[in-house]
Amino acid sequence: MNFIICFSGQGLQNLQHIEELRAWAEEFKIVDTLQRDLPSLYAEDISEIDLYQNEFAQPFIFALQWCRWQWIRTLLDDVMAFSGYSLGELSALCCSTNTSFEQGLRLAHKRAMLMSHAAQQPSGLIAVQGINLNVLNPYLQASGNELSIKLSDSSFIIGGLNDNLQQLSNMLSKVGTRTIKRLNVSIPSHTSFMQTAVLPFHQELQQHTFSDLSIPIISGSGGHKYFERQDAVNALIQQMSHAIDWDSCMRVVQESLPDIVLEIGPGSSLSKMLLEREPNMIVRAVDDFKSRAGFETWLKGKLNI
Repeated sequence: MNFIICFSGQGLQNLQHIEELRAWAEEFKIVDTLQRDLPSLYAEDISEIDLYQNEFAQPFIFALQWCRWQWIRTLLDDVMAFSGYSLGELSALCCSTNTSFEQGLRLAHKRAMLMSHAAQQPSGLIAVQGINLNVLNPYLQASGNELSIKLSDSSFIIGGLNDNLQQLSNMLSKVGTRTIKRLNVSIPSHTSFMQTAVLPFHQELQQHTFSDLSIPIISGSGGHKYFERQDAVNALIQQMSHAIDWDSCMRVVQESLPDIVLEIGPGSSLSKMLLEREPNMIVRAVDDFKSRAGFETWLKGKLNI
């Protein structure tokens, strides 16, 4: 069977994922690395709100995704492509190139630090649904906000400063926009607000030696399917300060006709979006299952093992 693996971004991590990562760390013998490079993971008083701070969230999610992939890769017979949503594109690159956990975690740390420093004022992201982009654009310009992610023709993620986002929310509420929701992300990712992070992250990536891609990557930046390592690296650099076209990425996933799409998490938002577009597609998220054994039982049933 052919699989596509989707790596999620920030916003849906929770305290159960903390316990899960600690358990994986024991299994994969990376406790020392996490205690050194992500010490707050082992803080006794860690709370839900701590999980959304950018400089914790990005390396934490990378670590969780890396561990989940080491487990899942042993269960699958044929993976036709990876796809990464926002931070997930870094995880996809590292997993496809078999980059070491330590190196990938350092890159996630660096990405988070640079993006946090680029956001000099309180800022973040909001989700907007029920409006056309041509109608939305004048409101973005008037409020000083920018498109961060296109999810569909009527669903978008918008990035900007907190005051500007609130202004935009007020403006859109008055014209009957269906849904406006603040996301648990503390930076305006994939907008020009991140521009100062681009060059130093580019320089950081150039210092690392990546192997060739073992699995092609469908880029979240616009649905391009990359088979060459440098193309995937370039896309990762560009998406820091440019809007992601996840709508096009999902279209390419559909057109690839995979037997099963697995969302590696955290969360299940990507799988839900795909199912809305193609209800007959077999799409599941790791977080749909209450246990590792439950996921393995379901997967073995699909594989007829």
